[in-house]
Amino acid sequence: MSDPIRILIVEKQQFVADALVALLGLDPGMVVVGSVPHSTQSAQDLKPDVVIMDFRLNDKMAVDAARAITQASSEAKVIFLTSDETDNVLLAAIDAGASAVLYMSTAASEVIDAIRVVADGGSLIPPHTIATLLTNRRRTDGVRPTLTSREREILHLMAAGTSSRQIATSLGISYVTVRSHIRNLSAKLAAHSKLEVVARGQQLDLVAKQPLLEMAFA
Repeated sequence: MSDPIRILIVEKQQFVADALVALLGLDPGMVVVGSVPHSTQSAQDLKPDVVIMDFRLNDKMAVDAARAITQASSEAKVIFLTSDETDNVLLAAIDAGASAVLYMSTAASEVIDAIRVVADGGSLIPPHTIATLLTNRRRTDGVRPTLTSREREILHLMAAGTSSRQIATSLGISYVTVRSHIRNLSAKLAAHSKLEVVARGQQLDLVAKQPLLEMAFA
């Protein structure tokens, strides 16, 4: 019999932490060596094989902690646990050197399988996904600086389903000026319609991803 997989849970929500402890405790091939709200020195002191880490977008402390673990001399592997199913979380995981991202919607059996794969040195972030995400980020980084603050403002209002006339009223500018800004957005985002402007903005993470509304872009 091989040694059980040693798991450290770093989770701020006690309910989630307790649920993970209960789930993993049912598997004889795994042992939870600790459950803490912050990583601090736990990863070094407890010498886990896998660290399941609570992650929220823009959580710099979590990214720094994960990077410190993956770059340390220990063999610990990191799994991000999150409710945010956007590409930005995957990018944060890649930057931090995490081996996998699990979502709150993930089935219990898949959590167990993921831990086994990661503990064995595998990754659940496929190379082609990494390549696609990094390519998209480079494209985003190239477009973002070209947008003016007013264009960003209008793009966000468009994504919320606000019509051009409503945008003009909201921002205190003329309808003609709004149309001019939208034409500029179309050119910069290589879009051919107002709906495509919003879709491209979502693809490039310039606005939050959500189902496209049937927008009254009059």
